[in-house]
Order: sequence, then structure tokens, then C-alpha cells
Amino acid sequence: MGQVRILVVSAHYPPNLTSGGTLVPQRLARGLAARGHEVRVYAGHLGGEHEPLSVWDETDETGLDVRWISVTPFTAWSDPLNSLNPGAEEDFARYLDEHPVDVVHLHSLQTIGAGLVSVAKRSGAAVVVTMHDFWWTCARQFLVAPDMAPCSLVVSCGACPCAVDHAWLLDRNRALATHLQDADVVLAPSRSAADVMIANGVDEHRVRVDENGLPPRPASDVERSTSDELRFLFAGGPDPMKGLPVLLDALAEVPAGGWSIDLYGVEPQPRRVLGDHVRPRPSYAPDELDAVLAEHDVLVLPSVMRESHSILTREALGAGLAVVCTDTLGPEEVVRDGINGLVVPAADPQALGLALRSLVGDREAVRAMQRTAVDVRIRALDDQVTGLEDLYAELLDTAGALPAEPDPLIRRVLFVVGIQGAPLRYRAQLPAESLRELGVFTDVRHYRDPELPALAAVADAVVVYRVPATYEVLDLIDQVRARDRRVPVLFDVDDLIVDPGLRGSVHGLEGMSEAELDLWWRGVARYRTTLEACDAYIGSTAELCAEVGELTGMPVFRFANGVGAALAQLSERALARPRRPGPLRIGYFSGTTTHDADWALVEPAVVEVMQRHPDVELWLGGHLGTGPALEAVAARVRRLPMLPWTELPHRLRDVDVNLAPLVLDSVFNEAKSAIKWLEAALVATPTVASPTQPFRESIDDGVTGHLADAHGDWVEALERLITDEHHRTLVGTRARRAALLRWSPAHQGHRYREILVAAHRTVTSGAGERTSDWTPVATHEPLSAADAWVETYPPRAGRPVPAWRLKAVAARRVYRAGGVSAVVRRVTGRVRAR
Repeated sequence: MGQVRILVVSAHYPPNLTSGGTLVPQRLARGLAARGHEVRVYAGHLGGEHEPLSVWDETDETGLDVRWISVTPFTAWSDPLNSLNPGAEEDFARYLDEHPVDVVHLHSLQTIGAGLVSVAKRSGAAVVVTMHDFWWTCARQFLVAPDMAPCSLVVSCGACPCAVDHAWLLDRNRALATHLQDADVVLAPSRSAADVMIANGVDEHRVRVDENGLPPRPASDVERSTSDELRFLFAGGPDPMKGLPVLLDALAEVPAGGWSIDLYGVEPQPRRVLGDHVRPRPSYAPDELDAVLAEHDVLVLPSVMRESHSILTREALGAGLAVVCTDTLGPEEVVRDGINGLVVPAADPQALGLALRSLVGDREAVRAMQRTAVDVRIRALDDQVTGLEDLYAELLDTAGALPAEPDPLIRRVLFVVGIQGAPLRYRAQLPAESLRELGVFTDVRHYRDPELPALAAVADAVVVYRVPATYEVLDLIDQVRARDRRVPVLFDVDDLIVDPGLRGSVHGLEGMSEAELDLWWRGVARYRTTLEACDAYIGSTAELCAEVGELTGMPVFRFANGVGAALAQLSERALARPRRPGPLRIGYFSGTTTHDADWALVEPAVVEVMQRHPDVELWLGGHLGTGPALEAVAARVRRLPMLPWTELPHRLRDVDVNLAPLVLDSVFNEAKSAIKWLEAALVATPTVASPTQPFRESIDDGVTGHLADAHGDWVEALERLITDEHHRTLVGTRARRAALLRWSPAHQGHRYREILVAAHRTVTSGAGERTSDWTPVATHEPLSAADAWVETYPPRAGRPVPAWRLKAVAARRVYRAGGVSAVVRRVTGRVRAR
């Protein structure tokens, strides 16, 4: 490519401040300049010798022009000027006026502020942002709370007080996000760091991975030591976010003898003596790294902070060391548990001590890890510079292209619902919550709400969730279609209860009389009638979408059940406490009465495992009929009553293994979502599940859960989870991460808006027009405020409201609106529906 004018921006820069995060922009700036590009640097400066926001220009030893701006007073994470700094924006705008460039590449921005992104965009340059840490979503940069506990990877799903408080953090992040929209491309140094930022709301279509490259290192003639002693290495210094306090607690649990550890950058601690084999060392110089690595066998990286990349991990593996790291993202991309190292939960000294003890007691395992360690790939700096050149050329080539067709405006969405409970929450309340995070106004109303016509008249999309056909609902859909502006009407249901042809193949209906079955299947026909009246279908699983698409011929869209902020926050609260003391526990929480056949599938395997392990308990929740085989372990079976969903995280937290069996070769079961895995994952409880498509999609077998088909598979999975504490813990923590990153509220909001935009284009283009031969089945249910109650979401703060109290409140509301006769009608209707 030809010469490009490039401005590299970084909050900190060598030699004023040298660290891994500051060396990267310096190396890139120099590498690009060496390729013949015109490169300048704009950088923050720390030091008390300059007035705040004063600026000056220097030329470094390689000839690069550097504009320094003094930012010393703004380093506090809680300082508003750390996030948005109008003074720095003004000088930056003047600098760009004086020195026009083609590309502005912004790196770390703490102290100079996110507003520089918008200033760069207004200058007419292509704008690239590299996120070296998590500052854009965590004011403390590393997703760790002030008490040194790891924060939720998705900040809206946690309650971290951050630098001020949680509400402050959310407001701050919304302000920063408006400026990030002006970036053409967002780069992250690892896939996992990119996934975190996407889960926190960054547009995935603009995110790319740009792994940090390392300059070539001279060939080393240092030979590895062959000492019989197992030598551990820690190089994180005294910063508690690097995990030194956790490491010291863990080392206290490792019996002395046959091992030692060098703690680089750590001063001796006279109050804490762990023995002569635990040796504080001064920090080593960069040119001493090869010699330091050669003197050790295992690098210990006990970080509590989330690491976006970790250069040291890669250097250690390349030098033939095994690595024990925490589950802090970047290191895990190259550390394979049990292959070239071990991965343990962050901030867990017990798990870290267990891992270190296992290595001390098995030198052959360490040698095997060392042999595979050198296989790690380390990206070269030259390759990273070439990648940036290609990216800049791409952005400049497309700068003059015609803008993309603007998306239809989706500003108001109306959800019309026909059911309460968990289905309502997952299919209406959570999408509404996610859309609100994107600035979309949403209403969730019962299908008998008298305000529906007025709300539908101004909505940009209407979603009808699990609503049985009434003449009033069908009229409402017709009214929406008669509007001057065509807007989509979509039907959503998360079970295959729209196909009367499945009569005789649905489990759980065996105890009904013929009259009750007729009434139940009439309800299915009414759901089908509402579906046929809509423009498109939204389903929770691939099987549901395929079945409904084939059944109706209408456009279908997939929207998987995801994580709601309220449940995630409750789960984080449950996760903060240890599991209830006692024996290991297997748990199965069936919920409804339709899971007896599913339980029968797994009961023999559970009994076999419990007989092998006399101290294991079984917890059964919900309405469930069990078989005679369970009598053999009846003394260790605990029956638990149904409970509000707000208490479910605590129950799931108290079991060690969660079960999710489903009868296979059932279209109805293949259409069920993986909620049982999702809810357990949020409290880091591992799940063993049947391999239906939704569970195969959610679970990476052996990594974020286990899939089991035959009897032997269930026994094998349960045995491993019960007997291997390290594996059980690691599977649980990885499941939690997968749930948060793949199905976060922000991720779900973007997906739902994409569906609504696509549906809008379908109805306005006429592509979804079709002729239905379905014979409608409907009844009259007049609009009535007394019957239009919808459960409150999110739940009220404090103790959850019991289900009986919610029903009493609803009955009182009905009585006030329509008297005793209205209450009788409501109760009769509910009985018939059931």
C-alpha cells in the first residue's frame, strides 16, 4: 500500500510509562513508520512537573513526533474526567486540524477520555479503537471488584460497585458507548476479550481480533536447569489484582519438600513466613527473561484481574514451562488444562493449592506438560503490523462507498402475551429488557388489556407471545395490518403446541380424560390460529423453527432463550456464598408434571452411581413420579417443593451436579430449549444433559457440561464430576462464562432488533405473502382490565413475593374491577385452561 498518514493515540506511552499495554502502541507506531508511513503519536503524560492539560511536542530517538498532554490529575478511576475529558478533546481537535491524517488508531483512553473517538470521526479520518483491557465497560479496567473478587463478565448481569457504585457504572458505560459508535473498527487482543466486549454491547459486526505480536528475540544460549526440585515462578509483583495474596494462601496448603517458588517483584513479608522454599525476589530486567525462565519448570499466573492477552504466558510456554493460570480469559487461549498446564478458578486459593499439590506429587505429569508447552504459537510483531496495514487500506478503500441502506426505525415494540411464569419471562420480558438497553421503548401487555389497540397503533413491531386466538386478538392483528405504515406482527411460542397433528405423541398428558384432552388440543388449535394470522414466527430452537416453517410456510426467525439481568444478578449473589455444607449432591428439578418419562431415562444411572458412592445425595424438585429403583437409595433422596424463580439460583448453587434428561427421538423434546443448563450455569453448577439439538448447541461436551445418551454415558459423566473436584469446578466456571458471553442481555438485544428489522423488510417487500388453508378456531374473550394482569418484572427488591400472594393481589384487583362474578369467571377460566 502507499504511504498513509497515521496518528497513534494512547493514554500512556514509553518512556513516561512502560508496561505491556504501552509497549504495544509504541511498537506498532515504530513498525508502521519503518514501513514508510507518516506516523505521529498523541499520548497522555504522568508527572507533577506539568500543568494539567498542558501540551508539548517531542521527537523520540527513532524520529517519531510525539504530542504529550499532561493527564496526571485524572488517573483516579472514579474521576469523571478519566472517562470523558472535554479539555483533552479540545486540544485533540486542534491537533488534528494542524496535522490532518488518514487513520486515527486509538489505544488506551483512560485519562484522556472516550470523546477522542468522536473527535477523530469528525476529522474525516478512518477510526480504529484497540481495547487493551476492559476500560470501556469497567472503570477499574480489569473486571475485578474493590474487594478483589472477580466481577461479572457482563456488567449489567452483576452488581459490582466499581469505582463509585453500580448505577454510576451503567450510566458511565452508556455515555462511552455513544462515542464508541463512531469507531469504524474495534480491535481486541484475543478472541475471549472480543467476546466480553460484544457481550457488553459492542456491535459484533465491527469487532475483530488483533492478537499482540512480539518482536523477534535473539537466539538464547541459556540452557534449562535439570534440578530434581520442582521450581515454580511467579512474576506478578505485589499488585493484589495479579493474585499474590491468593497465591500465598494457596502455598500455605502445599506441604514443603521437593519444590520451591520464586516471587519476582515481591518484597519479603516478615509477618508471613512460608519457609525458605518461598523466595521473594527483586524484579528482573527484560534482558534477563530467558535466564529466569530457564531456571524454572512451572509459571504460576494467579491473576484475579481479567487478562485480555498475557504475553508472559505465551513466552513461558514457548520456553518450555508448564503454566498454572486462573480462568481469566487471555491465558486460557493457550493453556490447555491437563495438556500443557492447569486452569483454576480466579480468587480461589483452595483450588489453586489443590492444583499445585497435584503437580508436586506428579513430576511425570509436569514433564509431559513441558513437552507440549513449546507447541504454542506466538504471533510476530511484523505480522501484526502487516495486518494493520491491510486493515487501514480496507477502511480507506471503502471510505467513499455509498452508505448502507438505513435500517427501518424500530423505536417502539409491543409484546402481547398470553401466559405467566418462566415462559413469559424468557420470551417477552427478557427481549423487552434487552431492547430497552438499546434505547427501544417496549410494552409487555396481556392479550385482554383494553389499552392494546392504542399501543398497537403506534408500535413499530408487534410480537404476540403464546396467545390463544380470540376474535378480539384477531381484530387487533387486522387493525395493525390496516395501518398506513406497514409494521410486522410476529408470533412467538417456545413449545411445539401449534400442531394438532402431534396428538398422541406428547408426554405428560396420559392422565387426562378424553374430554380434557379435547379441551387441551382445542387450545393448540387456537394457538395455531393466532400463528396463522401473523406475518412471521419467532422460535427458541432450531427444531421449533424448522417444524413451524414446514407447517405454515411462513418466515421464521430463531431467538434463543437467554440471560436476564435480574436472574443473573440473583445468581451472582448465590455464587458469592459457598455451597451448603454436606455431602455431594445430584439435583434434578423438573418443574412441571410432564417430566416423568424424562426422569425414568436417567434413574437407573443415578441409582448405580449413588450405590457406588454412599455419601452422595439426590435432590428432587417439582412434581415428579419416580420408579421403584430409587427405593434402594431412598434414605439419601430429598424431595423439595416448588419455589419462586427468584430462589432457584440458591437451590442450584447447593447441588454439585445438575441433571437435564430428555427422551430422545421426540420432536416435542427436540424443540425444548436448554434453560436447565443455562440456569445452572449461571451459578457455576455443571450439568449432564441429553444430546438434543439445543443442549448440543449450548454444551461443549466435557468443557462446559456433559452430554449423555446411553446408560453408560450417564454413569461415566456422573462418575467424573463426582470424583474429580478440579474438573467439576472448571466445568462449572466455564459454563457460567459461556452462558454470560453467548446470551447476555446486550447480545440478545442486538439479535432481537435484527429479527424485527428483517421482519419489517419482509412485510414491506411482500416477500412473506402466503395463502393459508388453516380453518380458524377462536372464541370471544372481551378486553378487560380485570383480567389483564402481567407479572412484575424485574422482581421487587428484597425478599421475593410468594406465588400465593401474587395470586391474591390479582384476585383482589379482579374483584374491585368486576365483583364476585368476575372472580368466579377468572377461576373457571383458569381451571379450563389447565
